[in-house]
Amino acid sequence: MTIGYTGAWTPKAGLLVRDTASRSKPVPQSVKVRQMLDLVGNNPVELDTVKMDKMKLRKQMKGFDPTNISVKSMGSLSVLLKERGLISDVTAVTLSNAGDKFDRFGIKDPDAKFNALEYFATQLENIQNNNLKGNKYANYLVPEFKKAIYVLQNLETYGKSNGPMVRPGTVLSDEA
Repeated sequence: MTIGYTGAWTPKAGLLVRDTASRSKPVPQSVKVRQMLDLVGNNPVELDTVKMDKMKLRKQMKGFDPTNISVKSMGSLSVLLKERGLISDVTAVTLSNAGDKFDRFGIKDPDAKFNALEYFATQLENIQNNNLKGNKYANYLVPEFKKAIYVLQNLETYGKSNGPMVRPGTVLSDEA
């Protein structure tokens, strides 16, 4: 039995109503998060955008914003990319687990928006801190979290661009 308020409920006029104001405001990135993302950098070849163009995925990715995505959307996106062979199984699981907040009944709010880039940057920072304390398992997670950041950055770039993208070092065929 719980005493008090649970979840995002606030009292108004003697009634409890769901507090939706806190979920709708975008949260600015902290300085540490920006530093971590700068440290990770970009990898434009992590996601095969030429293959995505051939699969005609541009309309589905139009306007993709990793700084404002729901847990549910992230899960659907990871399944889509995995089924099309664009990301590995491990990367798909890493992306689909991003932002999950659990309680004893399951995921608290799968439709709540969160900043996926900030989530992974924070996880990388935590891993680095744990690694210094002797957590060797963290070494295996670092490349996967970096790969997730690269995929999200590439999807954002792909969603904002209007034409076919060319992978560095390749020639775009007439079919794409």
